[in-house]
Amino acid sequence: MKIAILGSTGFLGKVLLEKALDAGYQVRTLVRTPDKLGDFRNRVEFVRGSVFEARDIERAVSGTEVVLSTVGPPQRHPRNPEKYEKAMEDLVAALRKQDIKRLIHTGGAVHPGGENENWTMGRRMLGFVLNLIWKPGLVAKHLEWEVLKKSHLDWTLVRPPHIIKGKGVGNLQADEKNLASTHVNVEDLADFMLAQIHSKDWIQKAPLVASGE
Repeated sequence: MKIAILGSTGFLGKVLLEKALDAGYQVRTLVRTPDKLGDFRNRVEFVRGSVFEARDIERAVSGTEVVLSTVGPPQRHPRNPEKYEKAMEDLVAALRKQDIKRLIHTGGAVHPGGENENWTMGRRMLGFVLNLIWKPGLVAKHLEWEVLKKSHLDWTLVRPPHIIKGKGVGNLQADEKNLASTHVNVEDLADFMLAQIHSKDWIQKAPLVASGE
């Protein structure tokens, strides 16, 4: 199966890319600077371009069956959340044009997903801190989600809390209402995203995903 990965040179994206290749997927990725792919440059098909250019997005997803995206504002100095809304609109349009239904994207754990969600003290504190230091990023993630809701694609929005380094331990918990903890291991998160390629459990849903305590 040929898949597209957007955001493959970021913290989560690099792990996702490696695991996808190790699992035998053919991967095409969109990168502004191919050298950032490092040793993976010779193992993937890459399109040189930007997620903020509609034509580049379409070139990247053309001929693939599933798109996984870890694109989002940087951890330092996030700005211009509307850019990410437009990028999601362009991605949705490209998928429709190419008749690709499945999109797996990353959101955040501090956005309300429904009236019955459980807001623990830890989740509230995480939201408070992020609103202080990363508010434009939170706005961007909210805008992306609103675009997905209107898209009619088979989307899944994976909502992690703080993503930490380290080897996966296989204790990730996914739930629509409860956040198991305020962190998730990057390898476990990547494994969960890849598992959604063939799973129908979370289609048009936004699971909260975190490491179990």
